[in-house]
Parts: sequence; structure tokens; C-alpha cells
Amino acid sequence: MDLPPPNYGKGGYYWQAPPPDIQSDSSRHTPYTSSTHDSRYPECTGHSEHRQLLQRNSQNYPGYPRVQVYQDINDAFNLLKANPQRALNEAEVLLKKYAGDSHQYARVVQLKARCLFHLDNFDGCIEYINSLSAGLQNNKGVMMAKGRALQARGHLTEALSLFQYLYTQYSTYLNDEKNNGLALGRLLQIMGGPGNVKAALDIYTRLRTRTAGGQMDTPCKDKDIELTLGRHLQIMGGPDNMKAAKDIFTRLRTQAAGGQP
Repeated sequence: MDLPPPNYGKGGYYWQAPPPDIQSDSSRHTPYTSSTHDSRYPECTGHSEHRQLLQRNSQNYPGYPRVQVYQDINDAFNLLKANPQRALNEAEVLLKKYAGDSHQYARVVQLKARCLFHLDNFDGCIEYINSLSAGLQNNKGVMMAKGRALQARGHLTEALSLFQYLYTQYSTYLNDEKNNGLALGRLLQIMGGPGNVKAALDIYTRLRTRTAGGQMDTPCKDKDIELTLGRHLQIMGGPDNMKAAKDIFTRLRTQAAGGQP
């Protein structure tokens, strides 16, 4: 199974460095920002450096849009792994609170879907997503949640189509490619077969190369990528692959031991 490389001309901005409330929606590919203010600068009337500093700090500089942080949504996401039931309860409240804000509402929809997944309510997760509007179902975070729930229920072919779409269309940023690539590669591992195994290896290799700054056959600094590649080589078997896997595991162990081999 040959997969095209990610389309770096498309994609969103949810997993990249901007604040966590910036996510992409299939119908909106423009980051949420508040309006900018008047570009005129107040004149400094005094000669005190302290006075000038205060004035500079109080100005709204043009070209630097402000991003509102929705701490309640961020806090609920932080509960996902430790207390998914509480996060789900918070999500129900937030769905009502942000019903009039389509951008933040999409974030909360994703939160609820992921809560259901973390609670092992895979059927409930799938049913909830299927009940949403087409626009919300096409939100890439919601698509990822559905794909993982389908995989957990054994609907591998349906999950595969979602992961393939996410990988090829929404991998502009490195974090996006990592999340989408690892999800797709692991599903291909589960499905098995020479074509799927090779496709997974190609994904991991491409992801490792990009993370290593474009250097092929070079270890990267991302532990998840290195560990996944090592395990995949181990699954593939054969003397060369087993040695390469051992080298990866040994290097990771040495790093975890503070550089002590």
C-alpha cells in the first residue's frame, strides 16, 4: 500500500505552537484573532526612560493580533487523562456556554468526543460524532477521535479512510504530521500485510527525517517517533531490522540515563 506524502500546502494550526484554543475546522482555515486597534502611537511627552517604558508597555502594536485564552476549555482538556468523567461533565456545561461561538463550540465538541473515547465508550463516541452537523464532523480533531474509536471497535477499514485523509491533507505542521502519521502507521501495523507494513515504515521514516531537520537515516530528538520506529523494525524482523531496533532502544535508554551507556 503506497501512500502519498503529506500535502504541506494544506492543513491547520491546532497542534502547532500557537495557544491551545486555536484549532482548525473544515469550513474555517483562518486563526481566530481579536480585532486590532488603531495603529497610531501616542507621543511620549516626558523624557524619563521609566515613563517611556510604561507608555510602550501600554500600547497595542499593529500587526500583532491578540488571542483570547479560554481557560475554562483548556482546564477541561487538561482533565482528559486524569479524570475523563469530570472532563465530560465540564464539556456538557461548556457546550451550553459556547453555543453561540462556533469556533469554541467546535473545540468543546472535540473535547466531549475525546472524553467518551477515554471512558472506553467507543460506540457512544461514534454515535455522538455521527449526530453532529457535517461541518463539525469534518473538524480534524473530531475526525481523529472518531477514527480512534472506530479502530478500538475493530472497524479498521473505516478508521483507515479517516486517518489517510488526515495524514495527507492536514500535516502542514510538524506536530500535525506526527499525530496523524503515528495514528495511521499504528493502524497499518494492526492491519498487517507486506504493503501495510511497508507503508507504515515509510511514514515513520519520513516523519523521523522531517523531525531531524531533513537528515535521512539520522536519529531525531522525539522519543515517541524513535520508539515507534524501533518497535516497527522489531515487528518486521530480520537481522538488519533487529539490529537497527536495538540501536534505537539502546540510544533511548542511554539518553534516559543521563548519557550513561
